[in-house]
Parts: sequence; C-alpha cells; structure tokens
Amino acid sequence: MENTISVIIPTCNRPINFLNQAINSVLEQSLVPHEIIVVDNGTDLVREDELPDRVKLYRLAPYAGPSRARNFGAAIAVGDYLAFLDDDDFWDCDFLKESYSTLMADGTACAYGRIDALRGGKRVKFKEPSKATLNVATLFERNPGTGGINLLIQKELFWKVGGFQNDLITSEDKALAIEVLKTGEKISIASKAIAVARQHEGTHISSRQLPRLRFVFRYRSEVKFFTFIRTVIRILRLHLRSRLKLINAK
Repeated sequence: MENTISVIIPTCNRPINFLNQAINSVLEQSLVPHEIIVVDNGTDLVREDELPDRVKLYRLAPYAGPSRARNFGAAIAVGDYLAFLDDDDFWDCDFLKESYSTLMADGTACAYGRIDALRGGKRVKFKEPSKATLNVATLFERNPGTGGINLLIQKELFWKVGGFQNDLITSEDKALAIEVLKTGEKISIASKAIAVARQHEGTHISSRQLPRLRFVFRYRSEVKFFTFIRTVIRILRLHLRSRLKLINAK
C-alpha cells in the first residue's frame, strides 16, 4: 500500500476507556495507518500518559466542536488519505484495508463503509449507503449512512470541498457527502468496511432536531420546493413531539 492514511479522532470529555477502545481499534487495523491524531476540545483534558505512544495529542479551545476538531486534525495530517473516528466508536480490524482496497479498485477518492450499532452490548446492522441513496435528494431528507466514522477520503478532495462545515452543529457529515457529489466525484461503497457506533441512553431527539434546520436551509436550492417544505415540517413535528414527551414526563 503506497499511499498513507491519517486517522483523526476528536474527543470531548469522553470516558478514557471509550477513547482508548477507539484508539485500540485503530492500532489493531490490518492496514496500519501512518499516524493517529487525537484532537481534544474538552474541559476534562486527556493526558498524554493515558494514550498509547503512537498517538499524537493536540488541544483546541473547549467545545470547539467535532467539525473544527476534525478539520484541525486534517490540516496537520501528513497522510494522503483521511479517516475519522469518534471517541466513543470503533472499527472492525479490516476497516481501513477494505475501505482503501475499494478506493483502489474503483479508482475513486472517497468511500463509505457500513455502520453497525452497539446497543445493550449487542451489535446490529444500522446503516449502509447504496448507489440508490447516495444522491443529494436522499441526503437532504435523511442520512442513509454517510457518517464521519465510516468515511475514507483523499485529503486533496477533502479540502477541495472545504472539509466539514464548522457552523453546522449536526448534519455536517451529510453536508460533506453532498459537497463531494456536487463536484461530480463518484463515491464508492465499501460494504466490508465496518464501523461500530455506540448508542447512548438518555439522548433526547429534540436536542438534535432544530439545529438540522441550518443544514436544510443551506441546501434548500438543491431540492424541489415540496421536499424542502416537507423536511422542515417533519423536523418541527419531531421537535415538538419530543418536547411534549419531556414535559409530560416531569
């Protein structure tokens, strides 16, 4: 494998055992990455002596956000390709190998693998993009599996589309995929490259709905007017339904 891969892990006040599980899943990859970069933007600072020797640790201002942390890591990365992993998730041991092999076989610069969910200690298949769902209209309404944790992208292409959009609190992963598609680049699907997302208890859907409106208004010109209105209504309904549920629970 001639080209090099840089792995970037943003972290923010995550239990160290979660972060180390993520890092260990990178260290155990059958295709060894060139470097592992951890970008800490929390207040409960990670210490260098808590991490394996191969890891490069950098710090940003508290709560800079995952997009800024990822972009910072990408800016200092020396690899030809970039892979991103969240601090509470992990990869199967062949994630990088399968992702990179797919890129080479297809002659593309961007690939998404599969996402499994870890729920109650059990892994279940969660999301996997397909040729039918990798289009702007689908990404506008929902995320078919274009996450940050299952992405491998050529660094040149990453910066061509501007990286992750810092002002998006949520849906920044979908926005990156949309920007890649808008360049005319093809996106590969590495179905054997599996990332595992840890599902946390107690996260309320309302806290993630309204920030989606920024993404929706940004890309409203890319879809039909009815699709735009339908999506806005759906987001508002989900937010109100969840808020009412929380109020009734009190």
